[in-house]
Amino acid sequence: MATEASDQGYTGKRAAEIAGITYRQLDYWDRTDLVRPSLARATGSGSRRLYSYRDLLELRAVKSLLDAGIRLELVREVFTYLTQHLDED
Repeated sequence: MATEASDQGYTGKRAAEIAGITYRQLDYWDRTDLVRPSLARATGSGSRRLYSYRDLLELRAVKSLLDAGIRLELVREVFTYLTQHLDED
């Protein structure tokens, strides 16, 4: 199977598929600043979000926590804390 990653990143549709979430969840998480695409944000009708590999890892982490029964509000608090207190890479 050929890799679907490109130098341009992953589209929103593909990122949702890989993360195992719906596109609606992906859209909501972006609009509420939980996990935003780091390569390109949607700026209007017809524009595309582009997610990096790191973004995909964050999406999977959020989904795993939700699947484990952690409330979205708590997941959001954890991600906010990590973003503020840990180095970028």
